[in-house]
Amino acid sequence: MAFMVDDCRVYWGSHGCRLTRGHEGPHLCDCAVDDWQDYIELGGYIYPDGVLNVGAPPYYGPDTHFYGEDAPNES
Repeated sequence: MAFMVDDCRVYWGSHGCRLTRGHEGPHLCDCAVDDWQDYIELGGYIYPDGVLNVGAPPYYGPDTHFYGEDAPNES
């Protein structure tokens, strides 16, 4: 994944946020569902088969470590 100058610089595990810097709301990587309605219906990206999408909240769980230039207050 190539990052642009305005991309949010927050990372977790091998994932990085694809939204613009300073965005509101949760961080999302390219593998996350694009439709926020899906987010609401699926209860936070936990799919019906119980698989967690780690590209969006709740990520890897409560111990997820965020890092990167835009993440000093989130780690």
